[in-house]
Amino acid sequence: MIDTGTNSTRLLVAEMDDGGVVELERRTTITRLGEGVDSGGSLHQDARERVRACVEGYARLVREYGAAPAMLLATSSVRDASDGEQFLKGLAAEFGFGWRLLSGDEEARLSFRGAAMGFDPDDRVLLFDVGGGSTEVVLGGAGSVSFARSLNLGCVRLTERFFRSDPVGREELDRAGDYINEMMSREIGRQRHAGSGAKSVAVAGTASTLAAIDLGLSEYDRKRVHGHVITTDGLTRLLARLAAMSTAERLKIGVMEEGRADVIVAGALILDRLLSFTGSGSFSVSELDILDGAAAELAAGRL
Repeated sequence: MIDTGTNSTRLLVAEMDDGGVVELERRTTITRLGEGVDSGGSLHQDARERVRACVEGYARLVREYGAAPAMLLATSSVRDASDGEQFLKGLAAEFGFGWRLLSGDEEARLSFRGAAMGFDPDDRVLLFDVGGGSTEVVLGGAGSVSFARSLNLGCVRLTERFFRSDPVGREELDRAGDYINEMMSREIGRQRHAGSGAKSVAVAGTASTLAAIDLGLSEYDRKRVHGHVITTDGLTRLLARLAAMSTAERLKIGVMEEGRADVIVAGALILDRLLSFTGSGSFSVSELDILDGAAAELAAGRL
């Protein structure tokens, strides 16, 4: 399974065991496919080339493992780009993969499907998936989803739209925060308190990077990141710390990937606004996400 996301292209090679995903290989490469899509409406040629080179390398790993079936997924940036589906089809055909351009609701439900593998079946969970181009908010439990919504809020999209200063200016943060609040009120306002009492869980690169920083890790450790809890106060401190740094200074943090340092403030701001809007006091970080959910659905013949 390969996910061509707005900020990163990710690979999961796995075996299915009694409905669970047994990871054999997992890779993440920052490729920024969504660069400029928010303003220009189409994929940049250099972004296309970065993703194609990455997928070519992943395809060699897929062949080495003899993994089948193999599929390319695409989400927000490809949905939004006028030439996105054409690019995805061509990429899939070149490497002999199946392909699927997910709707926002499908993206939300697959993220929940993956993260749910780490839940107690009786847990009621409010899931946040902050990506490069979109953010998914999902409420569910006991094997079913009661609410799922994809918002056009992502760390790349928000950074390109609002942030010009380095470090980020206070007025820029305030304008971006107001924009997030307005969109959440419009799109999920009626469900604002639906997740009251639910366990809040966050997935994807922003949340996992924040967890690694909060833990003080010098090298990324998935086992320690998975399940780490970040409180509202902790997130406020992380956001203030990162916003006060330049991109170059953020890159000196040991767990910070190049290509995430310039968008991590926007991602942290989205999570901060989500916690405030939903009244959640904290979130736990899950390393299981849309890749795991999609792999499980593909193996079951439902994708």
